[in-house]
Amino acid sequence: MTIDARGISCPEPLLMLKNALKKEKDLSLCVDSKNALQNCEAYAVKLGFVVDTVEDNGEYTMKIKSKS
Repeated sequence: MTIDARGISCPEPLLMLKNALKKEKDLSLCVDSKNALQNCEAYAVKLGFVVDTVEDNGEYTMKIKSKS
């Protein structure tokens, strides 16, 4: 599953991630805001997920996976 939250202001990307993680344990999230990036990364790590982030021209793609 891929969530495209580019162009969307906080806290909406975080809420989108929160809802998606109720259904999926492996997903990608695309954002274009450092604030959204930091909030979403921190939230996923706090829940015990592994986050791998790639930056490309000011856009960030987070691969969020469950540890197990």
